[in-house]
Amino acid sequence: MPQQKRNRWMGVAAALGAGALLSLSPAVVRAQNATLDDLLEKLKDKGVLSDDEYQSLKKAREEEQLEERDAHRRQAVKEAEQADAQAKAKEAEAKATKYDVNPGIKSLQLFGDVRLRYEARNATSTVPIAGISPATDAEGLDRWRYAVRVGIRGDLVDDWYYGLRLETGNNPRSTWATFGGNTTIQSANGGAGPSAKGGSAAIQLGQAYLGWRTTPWLSVQAGKMPNPLYTTPMVWDPDIAPEGIAERVNYKWGDHVELYANFMQMIYEEQAPDQTGNNVDLGFHKQDAWLYAWQLGGAYKFNQGTNVKAGLTYYQYQNRTNLNGFTGDGPPATTAAYFLSQNGINNLQILELPAEFNFPLFGFNARIFGDIAKNLDGGARAKAAGHNGVNEDSAYQIGVGYGNLGLVYGTVAKKGTWEVRTYWQRVEQFALDPNLTDSDFFEGRTNLQGVYLAGAYSFTDAIIGTLRWGYAQRINKQLGTGGSNPDLPGVNPVDDYRLLQVDLTWKF
Repeated sequence: MPQQKRNRWMGVAAALGAGALLSLSPAVVRAQNATLDDLLEKLKDKGVLSDDEYQSLKKAREEEQLEERDAHRRQAVKEAEQADAQAKAKEAEAKATKYDVNPGIKSLQLFGDVRLRYEARNATSTVPIAGISPATDAEGLDRWRYAVRVGIRGDLVDDWYYGLRLETGNNPRSTWATFGGNTTIQSANGGAGPSAKGGSAAIQLGQAYLGWRTTPWLSVQAGKMPNPLYTTPMVWDPDIAPEGIAERVNYKWGDHVELYANFMQMIYEEQAPDQTGNNVDLGFHKQDAWLYAWQLGGAYKFNQGTNVKAGLTYYQYQNRTNLNGFTGDGPPATTAAYFLSQNGINNLQILELPAEFNFPLFGFNARIFGDIAKNLDGGARAKAAGHNGVNEDSAYQIGVGYGNLGLVYGTVAKKGTWEVRTYWQRVEQFALDPNLTDSDFFEGRTNLQGVYLAGAYSFTDAIIGTLRWGYAQRINKQLGTGGSNPDLPGVNPVDDYRLLQVDLTWKF
């Protein structure tokens, strides 16, 4: 290699080496571009670099400068995004509610509702109403009411789950309190002034239960629990939370068939003391009243939104069924014996068959539903009441719902949705347990038949407005209307019954 060319490339190497040293120093990064450009210019002027070499190196340098600027820009954007994310995270952490949950709790859901209601109900009878002077054969209630239910539920570790709920109301079939209902300034004994606390507005324990999912298809729960049975208000008031033990089986067979079985052992009434005498032992005694329920059922899914469901339930009562013999007859009295005769659980062996068919209709959900029940011991129950040969031992319900199904009962809420629902119901005198039936429709009584109409609209995802109306008449004019309810307890028999309810509900 000629000496001149060798010297030229040695100069280029020296220049590039200087540039490399400069690039290693962060303190001179901003001066690096100008320095290298000056070096290349001087090397060209001294003849170390030819013009072609100079242009080639300059072009490469310019491309390198562009890449460096892009890299700096990307780095700056990344750092800005990271700083913004950190600032937002700190802000969210500062706003977040801080609480500590026991590690044994896997999940916790707050649920409940606050409800306001205007209600008017009235009933007429063929006999004077007990406790009212001067004598009259009609009684009505016109009142403003409120109810609160607040609870938590969720999963525990190792497939356990739980539920707790507090609520207003001391009636097992109602969580409602009445505006002014605890005011007693006009009573003979004086008492509480306007807007007094306590009474039906006092907070009660509505639910308290534990459950265990023993397998994917079997769960067992115990305590004061939501009703584990598939049923309707014809047989069970929705507010009742059975106390006892329940086992639930659910098995899916393919994509279309679902089989289920529900079993319940409900402590109906505690007997205290259980034993007396000289030989009282320790253990499980047999004096308490129990209600056993066995339910088998299934559902079939035809396609998305179209399905059918049904279940057959057998109810058996054990112990104390020979006490408080049911008659259901009036005229009413204010004695304990009369009220016991309205609520007796003797001679009850009930079969129930609720069912429903769900399908889409004109872009909304539709449901045809019904319930059939028969007391297999109804003849003996009628005979014990002094009505031998009377076969008033059956109950029926048939109805339709349309729209956002469940909105009328407040089980769902979505802004702008609505539901309309209606049913016809007939409950004969000796067909059902009058302590369990819906206390609103129709007054928790037997020997009544009538119609129920309801509509609901969801103003927001949490606020629901609901209108309900019902009308019922006595079936057998030779019999009373069994059952007692704190709303109109002195009316028996009920000849005509009307109920209007207008609700505003906040559901959460």
